[in-house]
Amino acid sequence: MQKKYLCRVISLNKDAENTQKLISDLTTQGINADVFDAVDGRDGEPSLERGEYFRDTLAMIRHGKRLTNSELGCYLSHFRAVKQAYDEGYEYACLFEDDVVIESLFGDVFKVLLEKDLDMVRLMSLKLRKRKVLGPLFDKHCLVRQERGGLGAQAYLLNRTGMKKFLDYGCGIYEPVDKVFDHFFLFDLNVFAVEPHVAFELLHETSVAKRPPVHSDSPNLWHRLMFHPVKLWFSLCRHIYRLRHRQAFLDAEMPDASISKTTRKH
Repeated sequence: MQKKYLCRVISLNKDAENTQKLISDLTTQGINADVFDAVDGRDGEPSLERGEYFRDTLAMIRHGKRLTNSELGCYLSHFRAVKQAYDEGYEYACLFEDDVVIESLFGDVFKVLLEKDLDMVRLMSLKLRKRKVLGPLFDKHCLVRQERGGLGAQAYLLNRTGMKKFLDYGCGIYEPVDKVFDHFFLFDLNVFAVEPHVAFELLHETSVAKRPPVHSDSPNLWHRLMFHPVKLWFSLCRHIYRLRHRQAFLDAEMPDASISKTTRKH
């Protein structure tokens, strides 16, 4: 039975060439997709909506600064796109940033993933990590589970459980959205990935990209004193998560070949 999914391209310009190409390519591969109007942070701090709030103390402790306006716009774009999918009763949300190109077998892999009911699947990522290969998906592509965060939020799939976990935790804003996904162990989000990747990013900048910091805030003495205890807490949470899911990461190893066309992959 066909799963009910919402597939959207997050973009500040729905008529941009690659945005429209991505929509067209998805349609060609049998996936219904449209554009989600990104939250614009280029000209000022975006307003929060009901249920969204800042965790400024944690932001200063962990990162020494608040999110820039553009980072906040990017964050809210992802958060609200997921919220819309969840509130409208979709079983899956598949989101892309507008600088992404999909591979020729994307649609076939996507359909297999819809039957697996996984919290989150990164369809591409920017960081090479040790991972455990779990099994084939379609043709040359397989499902893997990375020990640590793969970095990036350019293309991913969430089921309803994953959406709910992200919405419950992510409503408190303190770091970029891809870092939230990398810190999956803090809110028990089970994250998987496709290898080789079924999407890659273009060289030019996405319309929802992060820009250099504009805030003049700096951490005070309390923030600096709390940095190492909070970092230790994050590390402890990660190790507890790994212990609870030890079978899922058993025999993890680094990939031995190129798994992506993304230039920034490292």
